[in-house]
Amino acid sequence: MKLARVLAASLVAAVSLLSGPALATSPVSAPMMVGVDANKILAEVDRRASVFDDQSYHAEMEVFKAGTLSKTLVFDAKMKGLDKQFLTFTAPGDISGMKVLMQDAETLYIYTPEFKKVRRVAAHMQNQGFLGSAFTYQDMTLVLLSPYYDATLGGREGSETTLNLTLKEGKDIAFPRLEVVIDGTKGGVTKIRYFDGADKMIRQQLREDWVKIDGELMPTRITMSDLKSGDSSVIRISDVQVNTGVEDDLFSRRMLLRG
Repeated sequence: MKLARVLAASLVAAVSLLSGPALATSPVSAPMMVGVDANKILAEVDRRASVFDDQSYHAEMEVFKAGTLSKTLVFDAKMKGLDKQFLTFTAPGDISGMKVLMQDAETLYIYTPEFKKVRRVAAHMQNQGFLGSAFTYQDMTLVLLSPYYDATLGGREGSETTLNLTLKEGKDIAFPRLEVVIDGTKGGVTKIRYFDGADKMIRQQLREDWVKIDGELMPTRITMSDLKSGDSSVIRISDVQVNTGVEDDLFSRRMLLRG
C-alpha cells in the first residue's frame, strides 16, 4: 500500500493482485461477512504484489498545483521484488541525472548530480513531499501494508471490498488509519484513503488504466490527491518489462555515483 504499491506501490509498486472467493462480485450483506479474516485478505494483497521477481518501466509524473500543471517529471525505474527500487530522472533539466535508491523499507538514498553527492533520507523526513509532488518519500517505501496495519472488513458492494486499516502499536507511519478498496474485477487495490489523527480523510490515491502484463493485471495510472491543499500528482507508467533478471548489484550506493 505505492512512488502504488510503483513510487506506489508504493509509488509504482501498485501491482496488488487479489482474486478468488474472498472477492465475489455480487453484493454481500454485513451478516454474511462475519468470520471473514480481513488480515488474511490484506496479507494476500501483499503477497500478490510481489508476483514478479523484477520490473522495469518508464514513467511520467505530472504535478498539479491547485488544478494547474506545474511540472512533469520523467524517470526510468527498476525494481527487484518490492524491497529494492532504483529511479533515474531524465527530465526536467534541473533534476536530470538525479537518482533515488531504496534498498529496503527503512533505507532510502538520493543522488544529486549538481553536488555529486549521495544523502540518506532520514526517517522523520519521509512523510514530506517528494520533489514537490503530492506523493511522499514514505509512499515509496510503504509498499507492503500488513506489517504496519491491522485490518477489519469495512463492507462489500458489487465487486468492491473495503478494508479498514489501523496502525499497529509502535509503528511510525504518518497515517494512523487507511481505507483500502479492492476491486475483484481488477484483481487488486483501486483506491486508498488516508486519515489523520483526528480521523479526517486528507489524501486519496486512485489506481486506474489497468492492463495485462505477463498474464497479470496492473494499474498504469496512479493519482495522489491532497485534499487539504487541492494539489495532486499523476504517474503514468509505460514500457513495462518483468522478470528480465535485474541484478542485485544495481541497488547499491556505488551505482548511484556512476554516470
